[in-house]
Amino acid sequence: MPIPAILGTVSPIFQRREDMLITREGNLVTLINVFETKPERQQELIDAWIRFTEEVKDEPGFIGAALHRSTDGARVINYAHWRSEADFGSFLNKHGEQFAQLGQHASRVDPHTYEVVYLYERADS
Repeated sequence: MPIPAILGTVSPIFQRREDMLITREGNLVTLINVFETKPERQQELIDAWIRFTEEVKDEPGFIGAALHRSTDGARVINYAHWRSEADFGSFLNKHGEQFAQLGQHASRVDPHTYEVVYLYERADS
């Protein structure tokens, strides 16, 4: 069901999903992958990530991913959640070569797993 908005209705695609919610609770694995690229290659990188994500979206333990593009065209950030280190490790064993090939669209790739140490969210947001 769409969320009511001040100027109409918000599409279900923009509704907040509990499983991709940033939280300090639980022990999800969060991958943040920063790609530095050239503005003329930014969309190629985004398109490659979307294709890759569509291919692997049913992998065990994969919860979801979000892509962010910088407005200057110089970066793309992939933010992904996995249920466990074991699931993420299995994914890398199976798809590591494909995963690494995404770097061909970037001049620098900086992937790391993270945990949330601080979170502030307005109660009325």
